[in-house]
Amino acid sequence: MNYKEIAQALQAPFPNGTVQFSSSNQRQAHIPVQVYISRLEKVAGEHWSWSIIGEPIIVEADSAVIVRGELSILGAKRSGMGFSHYVRGKDIKNVSAFKNAVNAAESDAIRSACDKFLIGWSDLAPYRDCESDESIEINRSEAVRETDVERVCQRCAKKLTDVDQLFLEVNRIKLPYCTEHVPKHLIKKI
Repeated sequence: MNYKEIAQALQAPFPNGTVQFSSSNQRQAHIPVQVYISRLEKVAGEHWSWSIIGEPIIVEADSAVIVRGELSILGAKRSGMGFSHYVRGKDIKNVSAFKNAVNAAESDAIRSACDKFLIGWSDLAPYRDCESDESIEINRSEAVRETDVERVCQRCAKKLTDVDQLFLEVNRIKLPYCTEHVPKHLIKKI
């Protein structure tokens, strides 16, 4: 396989149900890092690698850790940066919590690098502002479909009803809001 064939296969849509929402922020859609790694293994096999760049950066004022890394696929390289918060304390449990924060930041960095290879774009487009931007090439083949993940209101995290979805569609609003919480400036005046 050459780079173009691998890239095309990596950018193919994921199965329905792949897109998930962050447990800490129900408005933020993402694809789990395990899904990206599985796709990289299946498609690129030994032709991909991931490496951490430097040591994790600790931002004590924010109790955050930042990890930078580089994803390489057949010599093409993209960097990614991820971060995670950690719990500060003096007991042994906080050491493992810090390790988990570093691992979470690394996972975020891998997702960031995969995003720069356009992996997952077709799946995440409905949740991003770029979905309607025709200058951005997103794989819109017939295999691209709405994910079966339920959309939730950005404001109250309530599941959107069919009426909410129709209202958003009629008003050409891409952001997920229930009819009760749609900002007035987004509603089309008829």
